[in-house]
Amino acid sequence: MEQLKVINIQRREIDAVDISRPVRQPDTCDKYDKAMGKLFWFVIGFSIALMICCVAFGQTLYA
Repeated sequence: MEQLKVINIQRREIDAVDISRPVRQPDTCDKYDKAMGKLFWFVIGFSIALMICCVAFGQTLYA
């Protein structure tokens, strides 16, 4: 009969984790990109709406 190997399963020591490197911070550029995208589409929409209002007001003024 073969002899079974005993495997030692324990939690690793906290020293095994490399804590000398700083923890990587999440990228905050994504929030900036979303805000700029919303601002861009707001400006485009506002410009189109203003142009439509100016054309409509101009036609009523000269009608």
